[in-house]
Amino acid sequence: MTNGQSPFSIPVPRAASAAQSQRIQSLIQQALTFQTRGQLHEAEQILRQVLALDAAEPDALQLLGLIAKRHGDLDQAEQLLRRSLAVNSRQPHVNYNLGNLLKDTGRPSQALPFYEKAILHKSDYVEAYSNRAECLVAMAGQEPANARPLLEAALPLYRRALQLQPDYVAARVGIAEAYLQLDEAERAEEALRAGLTRLPNDFYLNNSLGTALRRQQRFEDAAPYLRRAAERAPDRWQIWLNLGNTLLALGQLDEAITCLKKVVVLDPGNYAAQAALNQALWETGQHAQLLNSYEWAKERKPNDPDLLEMAAEAYILFGRHDEAGANIAAAAALRPESPSLPRLRATLLLAQERVAEALEVALEGLKTAPDDQRLLYRTAEAALRLNRPADALDAARRLGALVPDSQFAVAFEATAHRLMGQADPRGLYDYDRFIHAIDLPAPVGYADLGAFHADLMAALDVQHVAQHEPIEQTLRNGTQTRENLFTRAGAAPAILALRENVMAAARRYIAGLPDDGTHPFLRRKGQELHWAGSWSARLRSQGYHTNHIHPEGWISGCYYVDMPDAVADAEGKQGWITFGAFAQGNGATLPWERAIQPRPGLLVLFPSYMWHGTIPFNGDQTRTTVAFDIGGRG
Repeated sequence: MTNGQSPFSIPVPRAASAAQSQRIQSLIQQALTFQTRGQLHEAEQILRQVLALDAAEPDALQLLGLIAKRHGDLDQAEQLLRRSLAVNSRQPHVNYNLGNLLKDTGRPSQALPFYEKAILHKSDYVEAYSNRAECLVAMAGQEPANARPLLEAALPLYRRALQLQPDYVAARVGIAEAYLQLDEAERAEEALRAGLTRLPNDFYLNNSLGTALRRQQRFEDAAPYLRRAAERAPDRWQIWLNLGNTLLALGQLDEAITCLKKVVVLDPGNYAAQAALNQALWETGQHAQLLNSYEWAKERKPNDPDLLEMAAEAYILFGRHDEAGANIAAAAALRPESPSLPRLRATLLLAQERVAEALEVALEGLKTAPDDQRLLYRTAEAALRLNRPADALDAARRLGALVPDSQFAVAFEATAHRLMGQADPRGLYDYDRFIHAIDLPAPVGYADLGAFHADLMAALDVQHVAQHEPIEQTLRNGTQTRENLFTRAGAAPAILALRENVMAAARRYIAGLPDDGTHPFLRRKGQELHWAGSWSARLRSQGYHTNHIHPEGWISGCYYVDMPDAVADAEGKQGWITFGAFAQGNGATLPWERAIQPRPGLLVLFPSYMWHGTIPFNGDQTRTTVAFDIGGRG
């Protein structure tokens, strides 16, 4: 600072004596020295002396604003920064700092004009270009309908920041994220690799490239970058979570568990890590350790209602109902108005077969949160189990109005009509029209189906690495592969061949459907197709799938690869797939209405909203299938 000129402002004339101006600038310099040393109290005291001399001194106001932000008083910080700009709007750093505050408090659209002003008064302001772009990316996530133009507007800002400073990591990571959201993964990868050429050991670049590759399901490629990031920044939970999820996808479950435990140590209340850790412990048979991570976390964060609610949800999932109830009670004592409590209570009561109480709790919760989708789901489920189809139908219609493509809403509606003894007025469960079973030929390049299935089974065997089924899925007594089988990079040729055969059959199935713009299934005809999910399930003796639907799909299906001899049982229908059965614990049940005998090479396609399950089978053999969901966009 020289000649009384502010380092933050484009100078404006000030009505003050030379002596007073010199005194003010001297005090500000002292305050800056204290602030740089982290002596915020001392800096604040000096800055208040400045304001006593000149209540509108912009530098003092903005420095006090930054101190208030450091103390966590964000409202006061915002007021002080705005006061500083009211005195002199041509302060690039103050505009930038106010933009940061607004961005960091979830107001990206309000931050934009302040970044614009910062750039206007400082054309080489690298950080302002990058943060303005970050706001546009955040807005794209908030406004899906406008996402593309917002992301495209962010790209030149990131490019300008990198032109000014090629090693500015935040801009390079940001531009990669924007490209990924635009489905331009190759350009995202190119940007990150260019950064790593210059900064090969940078944590953020390695983590971002690993994450970008993982999002493309290139798990083998992602792992080395994530490991390097973990080596560079072992105290960051984000990298251990990314690495842990990648290792889960690669079937390296024990190492994945180690990574997830590190996340919990660094961030005890991390929902994703806690859930993935305990599910992996279950699948690997380490049941003595189940849920211990929640208890460990609660010892370190004993009064955290979010953690208590999270623990309650996990205890319900694993059938430890008394402990779930205790966690719900503890969370309610700390935060009685939490919107999660009615959902948790209703879920627990349903798990305990206290269905009437669950319905009462769900209905009470809907009084204050009428658009809570999960409460509407619980209401419909409880009403169906109590044989109160009119109440279920009302909840289903409300859910469908909120989520137009909700598969649960349609399933509940069809089930309610059936419990009423009425014909389904929209023909939702028209099995003859909507269930399609066809034998697929061996793909090109294979002599016969046996040769194809030998290769396919070998490819699937590599991915069936768990000992137990995923706890949150419908499979019982078997195993299931992870991630999207058909879209992961490096998929075996046999899996890719099956993918092409299945999609071709699905397109023929769709082409044969009638046109009906009012029907919840048929109106989606003509949409762009994509794989919403694909996996392999392997059942052992007494294995089966509970009756369920597929909420993420539009069309679901199953391809039968290897069947036990027991499926030949036409009377007991062991291992057969069934449609239409509704049986959720005790209470009202509906029997299946259609059953199909599986055989190797058979493909069955059906609407994702149709209840379906399998009948258990006995014997020493296994039952291996590939299942999938096809979604529609547009």
